[in-house]
Formats: sequence, C-alpha cells, structure tokens
Amino acid sequence: MGIIQGNGRNSHARWAAGWLFFWLLACTLTSTPAPTPTTRAKLTITPTPPHLYTPTPLQTTIPSPLHLSAAPGVPAELVEPFQALTKRHPRQFTWTTADPAGVTLAVGEGEPVATWIYAVAAPFPTLAGDISLAELQAAWQAGTLYLDEETAAALAAWWGKPAAPPTIVPAAALVERLWAGRPALAVVPFHRLVPELKVLRLGGRAPIDLDFDPAGYPLALPVGLRGPAGAVAQVLASWDGPATNRDDGRITHLAMTGPSGLGRAVGHRMETRGLTYPGEAVAPLLQAVDIAHMSNEVPFAPDCPYPEPVGGTSFCARDSYLELMTYMGIDVNEMTGNHVNDWGEPNLQHTLDLYEAAGIQFFGGGRELAGAQRPLLIEHNGNRLAFTGCNPVGPYYAWAREEYGGSLPCDDYSFITGQISELAAGGYLVIATLQYLEHYQYEAWSRQQRDFKALAEAGAMAVSGSQGHHAQGFAFHQGSFIHFGLGNLIFDQMQFRGTRQTFIDVYLIYDGRLLNVDLWTGLIENYARPRPMTAEEREQLLAAVFEASGWPIH
Repeated sequence: MGIIQGNGRNSHARWAAGWLFFWLLACTLTSTPAPTPTTRAKLTITPTPPHLYTPTPLQTTIPSPLHLSAAPGVPAELVEPFQALTKRHPRQFTWTTADPAGVTLAVGEGEPVATWIYAVAAPFPTLAGDISLAELQAAWQAGTLYLDEETAAALAAWWGKPAAPPTIVPAAALVERLWAGRPALAVVPFHRLVPELKVLRLGGRAPIDLDFDPAGYPLALPVGLRGPAGAVAQVLASWDGPATNRDDGRITHLAMTGPSGLGRAVGHRMETRGLTYPGEAVAPLLQAVDIAHMSNEVPFAPDCPYPEPVGGTSFCARDSYLELMTYMGIDVNEMTGNHVNDWGEPNLQHTLDLYEAAGIQFFGGGRELAGAQRPLLIEHNGNRLAFTGCNPVGPYYAWAREEYGGSLPCDDYSFITGQISELAAGGYLVIATLQYLEHYQYEAWSRQQRDFKALAEAGAMAVSGSQGHHAQGFAFHQGSFIHFGLGNLIFDQMQFRGTRQTFIDVYLIYDGRLLNVDLWTGLIENYARPRPMTAEEREQLLAAVFEASGWPIH
C-alpha cells in the first residue's frame, strides 16, 4: 500500500523517547535561578476606634480679626498708634466699640503699656507754689478744676466720678479761661504745658523737677491693655506706641541768671570766707541743670590787686576767682556787660582764655566784633538752642570793634533782630539777652518794654534782661517769655531790698518747645551770697513783680 508501518515495539520506543525529550527541555527551562526579591517590612494597620476619631474640617474662611477699642480718657497720643495697628495688620485687628472678647486700651487697667504724666497748673501770676493731694481731690469733687474733656475722663477713670461736673474747657482756650478766672486751678498733661502756666508742686513734687521720679506721683496715670490674656499678648507683639509723655531724653533744663561781679566786696568775701562762699546756696541748683548761665561782667586779670570791700566802679577779679564759676557748674557766660573792659582790653582776651581752658562757653561779646556777633549754638537732647545778646548802653570802651574785643553793641537792633529771625527760621530756640539801661524799680519802663518785645517779635523764644541789678517784672508777647530784669545773682549791692532780691529762671524745654519757667527766688546776704527766700520773702517779691507786670494778685 505505499505506507510502511513499523512493528508495535518500535513505535512505543519512539513515543517514549519523545516524551523524555520534552520533559528534559521543560526541566532545563524551569531550573534557571530567579532574582531574589527585595525584602519588605510587613505593614501592620491598626484601625482607629470610631469613638476616638474626629475629622478636621477643611479650612475655607480667614479667622475673624481681633476687636480693638479705647476707653474714655485714654490720651489721643496713645489711641492713634493703637488704631494704626488695624491699618498695618488688617487681618489681625479691627477697630470697633468695646468688645469683652477683644482688647481695650484703658486708664488704670490691664497690662501696662504707658504712664501718662499730668501737672497741676495755675496762671503764671500765682503766689502759691504747692498743693496737697487732698486739696486737689476736693477741687475735683467740687467741679472747680479747669479740664479739657480728655483729661476729665482720665481723672474720672482714675479717681471715680466727681460729686459735681468738672469745668470743661477746650484745650486751646484753657490758658485764656484760667487767666480770666484767677485764681484758678487746672490739671494739664505734662507735654501740653505752656510758659503762661505755673506748675504747682503736688505734695512737694512736680514733673518739672530736675530729679522727678514718676513712682508714687499721684498724677502718673498708668494706661494698659484690658482683655483675654492671649489677645493682649497678640497686641503687645505689635504695639509701638509711646511709653510716656515725659521722656527724660527730650528734656533740657536751662538756668538763666542776672548780673554778677566778682570784685569789690564780693572779692573780699571770697578772700576771707573762701572762694566758693558766694555760691554755696545756689550751687545745688546750677550744678543740677543741664545748662547754667551766668553774666559775670568783671574781667580776670593777673595783676588784679587784693579787693577792698568799698571802692569805685572799675572792676577786676583775681584769676583764682574762676574757681567759684567752675564750682557752681557754670556752662555759659554772657559777655554783654558794661564792665568787661574795665581792666583793659588785653585782660578781656585773658578772661576769654580762662573761660576756654575751663570749658565755659560765651556769647554776646568776643575777641573782636565778628566774634561778638557770633551766636552760641548748643544742641542738647534734641533741643537746638541759640544764645545771642547785645549791649545798647555802652560805655564805648566796653563795645567790641573790628579788631578790639568787647561786648556786642546793639546799634539800631537791626543786626540782632535779623540774626534772631534767621536762627528761628533754621529751627533754633533763641534765647536773647539785653544789657539794658539800669532802672532801680520793679516796673519796666515803656522804652524797655518796646525794645524787649522787638526781640520777641523777631522770633526769640525768651528775652532776658541781664542788666537788672534790681529785680523787674515779666511779659508774654507773641508766644515769647520776657523777664525784664532778674536781679543780681552775685553782687554787693545791699542798699535796697530790690537789689538784694534775685531770680533764677529755670526753663524746661521739651521736644523743641519752651514748656515751663520755674522761678527760684533768693536774697543776697553779707554783700556776696544769695540764699533761698523764706515763704514770706518770696510772696512779697512775687506780689511786687506781678503787680509791676500788670497782673495784680486778686
């Protein structure tokens, strides 16, 4: 048939061989080692019990800003920076009415952020110089204190509501109302004082004092942040408002004095009682102020003879007498005096050498006319002061000329008024002095008033009469303080009570402004030495000069 068929045994053998081939091939393919897998830590999942699981909602809104507010009586100077936080951080803070959940700026409450200082004040022509806390609070309860609205609210927060409504006066009208109502009393924020107001010491203390400490002062009002602790902490982190309205770093105390002459009987007392004898009672004040002024008219001279207690009117001082000025702490000496060349112009040059070596600056006179015309510029605690002065009465040999030392002549006052205007325009507080014609009376005569007021009109902060061997009165003119004559500081004129009476005017200058003038009053004894007046002596002097100023005591 064409097909050759094998016998059965051969067919079975072929089938067995084929099966063995495929089996060996399969073993070869499956016996190749596989890669070792990476070892993993076994993940163990522990289910959270349903009662412990609180899902966190998705944040879809911005948190509400913290509400800020101010209670009545908080000074505007603190409210303004507090409100400013809402502009700088609008997402954190918003301004609103009082909210218990927010933060409120309040007088006498909460976390302290500031201490606001107030003063008890009266019109300048007031005899009293002190008041007790009980008297002040009685006036508060009676409603007789003159207060602006803000101060009234601050006192109400501090002392409680008074029995009678206070006498509310707009701040801009306070001085006028007080003067019209003399005698009258006010409480005024320290930084809003003006020279037309006299500051009374409260229990012997006042913020005009050289050594003032607010601790325990009854009118040092704390201002704080009231609210939840966390909210207060949030505000404190951004707070940058002022800590006080009386910053020692912005204060300058300047003491202005009348004429002095370290010769004749004064020199004799220095020789017999000690070189510092004339200044021992006034030294504590002059040493304590920032700038102490003196108008020593007498030149120092190496050949000055031993002083006689009685003599003529040509003066000199021994060089050793300079110790009195350095002991008293004199910083500035005025050179407008009539006697600066009494011992010859070379000794004026010698005098200026001594001042420069001692660190005493000078103005109103100089080594030549150009030097005499130069103002003395001093910057202290940010207050820029300029001293200038002139002598309208001579004598001729006392005046400086082109190459001759002496005091600055006033001539027609055009130079000094122009200089004052220029200095004031440049941001200086100008203290102008005049070595005027001497009048032995409390009243300033009409021409004197005219000439002093002309310097005020030119822009002087203060005008001071350095000629006044006799104490004289005061004036306020176009914002300037004028004292027509301060009286002798250290001199030997004992013949009249008015020549023994003396003022030291202590200017308090704050933040570029004359804030207050505090009057120290003294009486010269033993032809040389001023000492503080008794209360009765002081009252007699003040009554006399206030009367002479046109301000009779009611």
